[in-house]
Amino acid sequence: CTENAIMLKRFNRYPLIIDPSGQATAFLMNEYKNRKMAVTSFLDDSFIKNLESALRFGNPLLIQDVEHLDPILNAVLNKELRRTGGRVLIRLGGQDIDFSPSFTLFLSTRDPSVNFPPDVCSRVTFVNFTVTRSSLQSQCLNQVLKVERPDTDKKRTDLIKLQGEFKLKLRHLEKSLLQALNESKGNILDDAKVLDTLETLKKEAAEITRKIEETETIVQEVEQVTTEYTPLASACSSVFFVMEQMNLLNHFYQFSLEYFYEIFQSILHNNPNLQDVTDNNKRLSILSRDLFNVTFQRVSRALLHDDHITFALLLSQIKLRGTPDQVDETEYDYLLSGGDVVPGVKVSAADLGISEDLFDSELAARIKEYSTLPCFRTLADELSDNEEKWEEFMNDDAAEKSIPIFWESNVPESVNQLRRMLLVKCLRPDRLIPAAKSFVSEVFDSVFLGQTELDFKAMVLEEVQPTTPISLCSVPGYDASYRVDNLVAEVNVRCTSVAMGSQEGFTLADQAINSAIKTGQWVLLKNVHLAPSWLGQLEKKLHSMKANRNFRIFLTMETNPKVPVNLLRLSRVLMFEPPPGIKANLQDSLKGITPARVRKGPTELARLYFLLAWLHAIVQERLRYVPLGWTKVYEFNDSDQDFSINTIDAWLDSIAQGRSNISPDKIPWDALRTLITTAGYGGRIDNEFDKRLLESFVNTLFTPAAYDLHYPLVDADDGDLLKIPEGTKIEQFIMWVNKLPDREPPAWLGLPSNAERVLATSQGYAMLVKVRKMKSISDDDEVAYSQESNTKSSGSSSQPAWMRQLSASVNNWLSMLPEKLSSMQKTADSIKNPLFRFFDRENSIGRSLLSKVRQDLNDIVKVCDGELKQTNHLRMLLGCLTKGIIPDHWCKYKIPKTISLNHWIADLKSRLQQLESITRETDFQYLDVWLGGLFMPEAFITATRQAVAQKHQWSLEELRLEVDINKHGDADAFAVSGLKLEGAKWDNALQLTSAPLTKLELTQIRWVLKTNVAALKEDSVSLPVYLNSDRSDLLFVVNVDAKASDKNKIAQRAVAIVVW
Repeated sequence: CTENAIMLKRFNRYPLIIDPSGQATAFLMNEYKNRKMAVTSFLDDSFIKNLESALRFGNPLLIQDVEHLDPILNAVLNKELRRTGGRVLIRLGGQDIDFSPSFTLFLSTRDPSVNFPPDVCSRVTFVNFTVTRSSLQSQCLNQVLKVERPDTDKKRTDLIKLQGEFKLKLRHLEKSLLQALNESKGNILDDAKVLDTLETLKKEAAEITRKIEETETIVQEVEQVTTEYTPLASACSSVFFVMEQMNLLNHFYQFSLEYFYEIFQSILHNNPNLQDVTDNNKRLSILSRDLFNVTFQRVSRALLHDDHITFALLLSQIKLRGTPDQVDETEYDYLLSGGDVVPGVKVSAADLGISEDLFDSELAARIKEYSTLPCFRTLADELSDNEEKWEEFMNDDAAEKSIPIFWESNVPESVNQLRRMLLVKCLRPDRLIPAAKSFVSEVFDSVFLGQTELDFKAMVLEEVQPTTPISLCSVPGYDASYRVDNLVAEVNVRCTSVAMGSQEGFTLADQAINSAIKTGQWVLLKNVHLAPSWLGQLEKKLHSMKANRNFRIFLTMETNPKVPVNLLRLSRVLMFEPPPGIKANLQDSLKGITPARVRKGPTELARLYFLLAWLHAIVQERLRYVPLGWTKVYEFNDSDQDFSINTIDAWLDSIAQGRSNISPDKIPWDALRTLITTAGYGGRIDNEFDKRLLESFVNTLFTPAAYDLHYPLVDADDGDLLKIPEGTKIEQFIMWVNKLPDREPPAWLGLPSNAERVLATSQGYAMLVKVRKMKSISDDDEVAYSQESNTKSSGSSSQPAWMRQLSASVNNWLSMLPEKLSSMQKTADSIKNPLFRFFDRENSIGRSLLSKVRQDLNDIVKVCDGELKQTNHLRMLLGCLTKGIIPDHWCKYKIPKTISLNHWIADLKSRLQQLESITRETDFQYLDVWLGGLFMPEAFITATRQAVAQKHQWSLEELRLEVDINKHGDADAFAVSGLKLEGAKWDNALQLTSAPLTKLELTQIRWVLKTNVAALKEDSVSLPVYLNSDRSDLLFVVNVDAKASDKNKIAQRAVAIVVW
């Protein structure tokens, strides 16, 4: 702050201040209070007038919210002055204005994330008032000492003032001595003035030394008390910076410093748990506990449900830091980014001496990886010796609670819980989130994660300020405004509701706000995400206005990234999600159908509405299981259902022609099915197999048989049928729906019984990815001073802990990767071979990527050793590698979203090894190629097609792809390995299974003439072949044999082949 204040006093270019907390504005207003500083912004109607006045009369001017600079300021920033007849003029707009030499301009913005273009940066002096970790820690320490230990705080303040006075007095004495020496003439020893000054300096210095010794006791007492409260202040600083970084996970997770101060002040001043507690240690313990409790309670309201556990894990890491219960950082990092098995690694359970029935080859490879951790070095022996216990663990529905402890027992319980999480990640990743909850409950308490209930009334009436907007955010298709309507009715207050999205809405909203500010009424603005530009003006208006203390403003919006950051930082954000499950979805759909709509049609209409509601529920609920439910998240919403209802109404009206009953056979089923799958829900789908999935549901539901008694809505594998309810009225269907369980089995959605386990596994890995993404480099990290005085590099003598750890990881990665990749040997004949050209291109990509990765890693080692200065590129690399994120410029090929950096390095090593072995080959026809290990696998398929066409002199258009699963060695066939079948197994034909995936043996692909291909059998199905389990990249399609009765189930279970 001192440096910033100096920069605001001495500058050549006008300052542009980044001021999220408003401290700089307050400082400037106080500094220039005698010169009447004018404050304006580009949205101010009198902006030009204020600017002209300040230029002419030399007044200081502060322009706020300068995220987008008005070009009219260019002349002022450039100081384009000219002299005419003794006058100094500047051109503003179209006129010349007298320029006063005492004019001063300050620009400020409250948005710390704004990026200014280079032409602006070169014309201003940036002054950054964004809070740092150390300054926030210091502020929090001052606050807590003032409240908890006012006596010590007064001594501390007096001590600082006294020390300042001592330093000032000594400086004056030194200055007077230097002045006397300067004025002395002749021999200094004969100059009485110099000798007198020296004598005075000696006496004063002795006096100051005596006084400092007298304050030594007070210094020790103050330091002792300060040390007691420093961990709390440090935790406050860390908690805020975690909150601030949450926007890396979601645009709507924006938390300002004021928001954190509100939490901190409520803990200090309005804490009911501190009443009647006088013991300082107990009060400190309560403050520390409530800091985390209240922070989680308030912040979790603004988070999606899946992110609650992520935030809780981040808080638990802060809580444990520096305590006896602190976990091992190596083990914690291994949890976040270690233990991944690279495809192609072959380890069997027999190699480790463990049960082959209990652990497949993938689990065995994972066990081998985890055994490298010191705490798990006896893991394989333990699994072998206590097979019954581990079998119970593998089959337990709550596996995280039945983990046998086989490591040393004299460790804190938090360390035990972390190691349990590691074992769960290794052997039962579907229980990762419950294991994380157990870890959080151990660090805090069992009720910590349950503090997410929202008391909307108390928050609105007691917690927020009048000018703080309450933003009710929800996922598309869900409206949370009913909460405001219910509260308005309960409190009996007047509330003006305005729907946004049109110019008329903007005018009405401005009028409503201007009126309510004075009268203390409430304002509800709906769907404000449709007006992002107007929201910027609203934020600036709310920030500067003074409102009636009863005034409240509510904003409802969808989670749209165009909503301004500053508005979200100013707001109290509340995140709402629709309740999961078919039951809740059906209730919502059926209650939205008005009785009048049902009455006007034939009685058969009610059942059609129910069938549509069931389809709508399935379509939306399967989104939770992406990429298994759908290949990606489609924006299905109520408008699709409304379109389908209107379609049903129109066709049935035309058929019924006023009759109260019609035969189900007369209903135009083909038209309804086509319109729903094409123009309705199908209009949002862009994947052929997702379209087929939708058609399978529509064809099953919209059929005359749906009017039969006991028609099965769901035909599960275990024979458990869910039959369509009887009834001709919506009320009867609603009564049936109310009796359904809150959470349905996956079979109701057409998914396999293990879908919940697959979903839980992906959610667990996604949680770890988020925590890894939030891992930050702390500038205030402890520094370890080397004991060796003869260190070669001065930089390595003092490194932060994160840098030492990173250096070790980077050296490990460098040792894993090969030094170089051999290039392919080109000849006149080989260059004609399409397969050679393909592998040569792969080789070129591999060599380029290896060179880039090794260069970057070597540079990082030099930075860690202090041999190389940091550049922007290297800072970006440091940030990515520390968080375990793969730098963008390394991603030269497509990878799954959840892959960790360690996994990526190991995978790259395997890819390069395959390419190195291919460089030694001359005949590429009979190679066993790991298809997923190629940088461009789809190009390999094209190359094989060209090779076959070239060999037989066939046209490319005449060829068709054939895939023979678990077979290889035929002529003109190319063997590929590493394929996995998801949702089924292969035994000479496709068979549905409950296992998530089955590894396929060596498989061959062939290109044959279309004329030689037999017609597709009735019992064959098309399967998509995707690049990886994200299912975002379709490589090709294969036709395989399957039971005709399983066709619909194969589509609904999203059976597919993945190559990586």
